[in-house]
Amino acid sequence: MPDADDTQPGTAPPPAPEVDPLTGPPRESKRERRRRRRRRARSELPPPIELTIEGFASGGTCVGRGPDGRVVFVEYALPGERVLAEVTSESPSYLEARAIEIREASPRRVEPACPYFGTCGGCQLQHIDYEEQLVLKTGLVRDQLRRIGRFADPPVSPARGMAEPWGYRNHMRFTVRRNGDIGFMRRGTHQFLRVDRCPIAHDAVNAVLKRAQGKTMGTRQLSVRVGEATGELLIQPELRFRPGRRPLASGQEHYHEALGGRLFRISAAAFFQVNTRQAEQLIRIVRERVREARPRVVVDAYSGVGTFAALLARDAEVRVITIEGSAAAGDDADVNLAGLANVTRLTGNVEEILPGLEPAPDLVVVDPPRTGLGPGIVEALLLSACRRLVYVSCDPATLARDLRLLVEGDAAGDRLPFVLRSVEPLDMFPHTQHVECIATLDRQAATPPSDLPPGGDPGGAGEPLPEP
Repeated sequence: MPDADDTQPGTAPPPAPEVDPLTGPPRESKRERRRRRRRRARSELPPPIELTIEGFASGGTCVGRGPDGRVVFVEYALPGERVLAEVTSESPSYLEARAIEIREASPRRVEPACPYFGTCGGCQLQHIDYEEQLVLKTGLVRDQLRRIGRFADPPVSPARGMAEPWGYRNHMRFTVRRNGDIGFMRRGTHQFLRVDRCPIAHDAVNAVLKRAQGKTMGTRQLSVRVGEATGELLIQPELRFRPGRRPLASGQEHYHEALGGRLFRISAAAFFQVNTRQAEQLIRIVRERVREARPRVVVDAYSGVGTFAALLARDAEVRVITIEGSAAAGDDADVNLAGLANVTRLTGNVEEILPGLEPAPDLVVVDPPRTGLGPGIVEALLLSACRRLVYVSCDPATLARDLRLLVEGDAAGDRLPFVLRSVEPLDMFPHTQHVECIATLDRQAATPPSDLPPGGDPGGAGEPLPEP
C-alpha cells in the first residue's frame, strides 16, 4: 500500500486506497508490514481515541470512525459499544487499535474464560457471548459475499454452532523454551508466553501440556494431536525428559480418529479437521448435498486422508475419484480407502487432472486451503461436465471471490455457469475469527436474463440440468 515515507522529495504522495469497513484492512506483504513497523517505531502514534463501534469486520475486529473520519479497526470491542481505543498502527486511510476502556458496554459482552485472552492471540472473540458470535459470523459471511462476490442477496443460512464450544480443539502446536517451559509467542511479538492450560484445547491435549510443562529438554516445538473418539495421542517430536522426570510416550507416527462411523488413520504431517464434533456436522451436510443430486461419478478434490471419499463411497452406485497432491495424506488414504472398490485414487494437481477425467464427474467436492481455488481450477470446473459443485471453504473472502467467477462462467461461453444455491456457515472454531462454509452450486440450465440489477446475482436464475 502507498506510504508517505516511500514518496520522492518534492512529489505529492499517492492517494490513499479505499478501505472497506467490513472486509477489514488491506492484506499486506511481509515487506509492507516491516515498513509499517519501522514507521511505527520511529514515529509517535496518535493518542487514544474515543469512538462508537458500528460493525464487525474480518479478522475478528470491529469498526468505527475516528475523529478525522478514517476507518478504525478495533480489537476486543463489540458493535454498539462506546470505547476508548489505543492506536496500534496508522495508515493514510485507516487506523488499527485496541479497546482499552469500555465506556458503554454491549449487553452481549461477557467475561473471557481464558487468563491469556488478548495476549496469546489465538482467540479473538472470547469477550462476546457465544450466540452473538454466531450472529456476527453469519453477518460477516453475508457481507463478504455481497462486497467481494457481488451477490445482491446471497443465500446464507444462520451459522451452526456447538452445544459446548469449549475443549474442542484436537490439535495444538506449542513453543518450548530451553528451560522446558511450554507456551505460545505473545501476539505480535517474539516474546514467549508460558501457558498452563488452553480452554479451547481438548482435555487430553491439556493433560499432555500439564505432564510435559517444564520437564522436557532438547526441543523447541511441541505438537499434540488427539483422537477424540479413540483416545489415541500423537505427540511430536519424540521428547527427552529431564533427569528424574517421568517420561511421556511420544514420537508416534500416526493416530486414529473416527468420523461418520468409520476409522481414519492420520499421520503427523497430514491435515485433519481440528474440531471432531463439528467435523461430524460438516460431513453430514456435505453428504446431504451430494445425495440430493444423485450423482454417478463424484470427484473429491483436495481429498487429504480420504475422509469425504470414504463416507461418500458408502452409496454403492456412486463411483468416487480422489485427487490429492500431498504424499503424507496419500499414504494415509491408502489405508483409509482400502477395500472400497468404487474409489479410485489419483495423485497430482487438481487443475491438471480434472479436465481429462474419464468417466467425467457429474459432481465435484472441493475443500481447498485458505487461499481458495486457483484460476486454473475454476476454469477446469467451468469446462467440466459437473452438474453440482459442493465447495467447503475456511475463508469467506476467497470463497466469495471464487463463487463470483463460477457464476459468471468462462469467457468463451463453452459451458454454462453455475447457480449459487446455498451457503451454510459452520462454526468449526468457536471464540476465534474463523468460520467454515459449505457452498452448493448447480449448473445453470439457461442463459440468465439481461435485466438483472447492477451487482445482482447471475447465478440466481435458471434451474439445474436434468438428471442424466
